[in-house]
Amino acid sequence: TTFNAVKFTVFPRKAMQTHHLVAWLLLLLHVSNGEHNGSLPQLNIDMESITVSGVSSGAAMAIQFHVAFSSALRGVGVIAGPPYWCAQDILATALTACTKDPALISVTELVAATEYAATLDSIDKPSHLAKSRAWFFSGTNDTVVHSGVVLKSQEYYGHWIPESASSFVNNIPAEHSWVTDSYGNPCDVLAAPFVSNCGFDTAGSMLQFLLSNSTLQPRTTQHLNNLYLFGQRPYTPLEVAPADLSMGESGYVYIPQACLAGATQCRLHIVFHGCEQFLSSVGTALVEHAGLNEWAESNNIVVLYPQTTKSDVVPFNPKGCWDWWGYTGTAYATVIGPQMATVKNMVCALTGSFASHRASPTAAGQ
Repeated sequence: TTFNAVKFTVFPRKAMQTHHLVAWLLLLLHVSNGEHNGSLPQLNIDMESITVSGVSSGAAMAIQFHVAFSSALRGVGVIAGPPYWCAQDILATALTACTKDPALISVTELVAATEYAATLDSIDKPSHLAKSRAWFFSGTNDTVVHSGVVLKSQEYYGHWIPESASSFVNNIPAEHSWVTDSYGNPCDVLAAPFVSNCGFDTAGSMLQFLLSNSTLQPRTTQHLNNLYLFGQRPYTPLEVAPADLSMGESGYVYIPQACLAGATQCRLHIVFHGCEQFLSSVGTALVEHAGLNEWAESNNIVVLYPQTTKSDVVPFNPKGCWDWWGYTGTAYATVIGPQMATVKNMVCALTGSFASHRASPTAAGQ
């Protein structure tokens, strides 16, 4: 194999501390107007039903997060995204093989790299992926990420996930975007906010497949009072400024009322937006109109929307993409990648025990 094994970072296992109840109290202080900028609350989350998804760079990030923390996750939704470690810490590879020329992608090498990273304890053992389900989407008019790249992602997962647990939707004439059946640009238009109305419910199709162990109730109206703004800084490693990681000051979380009360056990779904789709670029277009909140409301699913931002100097990320090629450092695809650790800390705050075999970099209340 030709992958650069030395770039994976060893990460020791250590018990993490439980997020303090203060986060819950901070949230309750802001329930009246449905928006706050405090800490995330610890909720009653079903630890066997945590899933993740993303579009474009967010799809790459979703795969990274899923592979790195595979022992604690049960599914991934991939919308126009490359396989794990595709760029191999090289921007030029990200812009060629991993987007335009899938023939250059060696799944065999990426699988070997994944297995090697696990021996260093940089990620969970990929054998855990066998417990997951994987849903893939590629628009037939996508001019940014070749459909063959997404096929390579499905092939990659096929080394651990049985065929029955994998689904690929590739018959929608969509451009590079998050597709809905009620909101967004015309289906074949590539433009902000990169949400397209193609008459297809991505959120519903994906969630029903990923959570197929139970029957989902039909979607209902989302309640924007259940959409909360929270500060991301408390969850960055050592509480560094989010901008230093090309992350935004704030993220969003959708919490159905039954989940907020605490008596009901709820599922959790993590969503990674695409390049140029962060809050200061497109506002809440994806957060409010991806279609996820409607399914979340009727099925008691908490939806976490972490956010990047653009960075024109250091790190260099002018389009606000998630790091899937190494702009935050060579550990970007491992459990200690700065953005990976930040989102892990957010999930720890919401669940109290996510990936408890992994040490948790300093975060608020811990």
